[in-house]
Amino acid sequence: MHFFKKNHLITSLTMVFIFVAAIAAKANPGGFSDEELENFANAVTQVINLQQQGQTEMIEAIEDNDLTVQRFNEINMQAQQMPLEEVEATDEEMENFENANQAVERVQMQLEEILIGTIEEEGLTLEKYEEIMTEYQQNPELQQRIQELMQ
Repeated sequence: MHFFKKNHLITSLTMVFIFVAAIAAKANPGGFSDEELENFANAVTQVINLQQQGQTEMIEAIEDNDLTVQRFNEINMQAQQMPLEEVEATDEEMENFENANQAVERVQMQLEEILIGTIEEEGLTLEKYEEIMTEYQQNPELQQRIQELMQ
């Protein structure tokens, strides 16, 4: 009988451990620390704002070169599929496109540097940010946790 009680105690302790581990996993989906998730939530909020600002700057760069965003995209799609000489555009449009494209690339490069700096200022490496983002996209529990932290 003594043996039964000892096994019962071990089984009970194992069940408690499994239960506590399950609660911890539920509270911290994805296996990331609370600090990492808080840093990620802060970084995502800033990244979204910075991306919106960058998009506005890119639109302005296109429009400053006498193109609409739609026409820029049309020329860009053609340029990706065929040599520039075959793109259906006037010489003036092509010159404007090339100038706008250079301006957009500058904005993108600056934005990338700023985004990386923002992520690192929040205490995350780019790799950790991407790891959490990948898990976030696949894990509804993590999505909910991040949404709560962003509020």
